[in-house]
Amino acid sequence: MLQCKHAEEFSFGPRALKDALISTDPVLQELYAKAFSTTERLFLSEAYNPQRTLFCTLVIRTAFDWLLSHPDAPEDFETFYHSLLRRKQSMCRKHIYLQPIDLSEGPVGSSLLDCLRAFVESFFLGLRVKCLPSVPISSIHCCFRHNRDSDKIQLHADSILTFLKNNKPMDALCVLGLTLMDLYPCETWSFTFGKSLPGQEVGVCSFARFSSDFCQAPGAEEMPEITQKVPEITLRDRNRTLFFSILEMVQCCKVTCHEICHLIGLGNCRWLSCIMQGALSLDEALLRPLELCPICLRKLQYFTGFKLIERYKVMEGVQNTSEYINDVKTKGSDTILYF
Repeated sequence: MLQCKHAEEFSFGPRALKDALISTDPVLQELYAKAFSTTERLFLSEAYNPQRTLFCTLVIRTAFDWLLSHPDAPEDFETFYHSLLRRKQSMCRKHIYLQPIDLSEGPVGSSLLDCLRAFVESFFLGLRVKCLPSVPISSIHCCFRHNRDSDKIQLHADSILTFLKNNKPMDALCVLGLTLMDLYPCETWSFTFGKSLPGQEVGVCSFARFSSDFCQAPGAEEMPEITQKVPEITLRDRNRTLFFSILEMVQCCKVTCHEICHLIGLGNCRWLSCIMQGALSLDEALLRPLELCPICLRKLQYFTGFKLIERYKVMEGVQNTSEYINDVKTKGSDTILYF
């Protein structure tokens, strides 16, 4: 990948960041004052502090970074607020559904889903998270292709999105499909970490590229019969050992929360280092933080209504607990989730 001569900061001035967070609209300014305590407002004001230490400025590292490839206008809180009013999304729906696709329902597969469910529920405090029973990819009638760059079989995201839309529970705020298979959004793209269906609150994300085993997994040349029918993809995938270290599990949590934020209306972030940054490469995805910047955090708080300090306490508890790895095999000092 073509590197920039020097990493370059991509930043807005304090005034722009303050307006993006608090707004120039007196009504939204009053809403801000009511939603957050003095301590919480002091914390959020780090967004526009030139000497900030809590939140990082965005950095452009390569000529192909998402920031350069997608020069979109940044979404401030006021824009999000009015777009939410136009969408008229039902605020009474409180359930986020996770739909595993070809994920094992045994003890190990359950550990992965339990970890994700617990983290998502703390990230979106105030919403309830449910895991649906795993469905085989063969039941989705998914299109697929052989990716020459990775030498792997990929599933077309649109086929999965159509399935999720047609099987969306009535009380769902949104539904996110989870798969270990690599995905592609269209023929011109090499791959995607996730994709959503606009206006339908359904999306899908892949954990394939976060596994250290991705490069060692069998390619299409070892599976000539795979071009005959999709069920063979599933069969061979089940016979393959995939594993995730704890650090790789963090990446799974990142992409899951990123996609759910899109499903409830948050756009990609260009303000500060944020989980809502776009990513065109694995390197960019790995560099994304696990949390929201203050501007996106205010958007989420408005949507869910959580107390900021309470949310951070719950998230800290989830990240510190070791309950979700009690039944997982340990190798050396690294905890590994096997599939």
